[in-house]
Amino acid sequence: MDLLALAKNIADRVEAQSARAKVPVAVCVMDIHGNIVLKHRMNGAPAFSIEIAERKAYTSALVGLRTADISPLVQPGQELFPLMGLSGGRFCSMGGGAPLTSDGQLVAGVGVSGGTVAQDVAILEGALRDAGTPALAAAS
Repeated sequence: MDLLALAKNIADRVEAQSARAKVPVAVCVMDIHGNIVLKHRMNGAPAFSIEIAERKAYTSALVGLRTADISPLVQPGQELFPLMGLSGGRFCSMGGGAPLTSDGQLVAGVGVSGGTVAQDVAILEGALRDAGTPALAAAS
């Protein structure tokens, strides 16, 4: 599988969803080893959005869960609370990140940032729902 081609396809779909929503965003795709495959910030997206998108992608790629699903698990008193302090604070539990699978295997994570958390989630979910690549699936 060509991970860069997959990342470009996802970035294109995120950008299309973002344009429909009129919310410029940043998108990042990261492999399961924590290496950036693609990082892109649309014109007008907040400067900080690229770092948040990267953290969401990192979290989804390494943990294998949607970042919104991690949030309740990392609250004070929960078993995964220490996760947010690991890896120099690279983990993020804000919605807008999702793991990506190919043939049932986790291959990457994608993160979107630039709008509200709800907008980021809607843009990402819309992009993944419109998946035109049969080998791509967002893990739940």
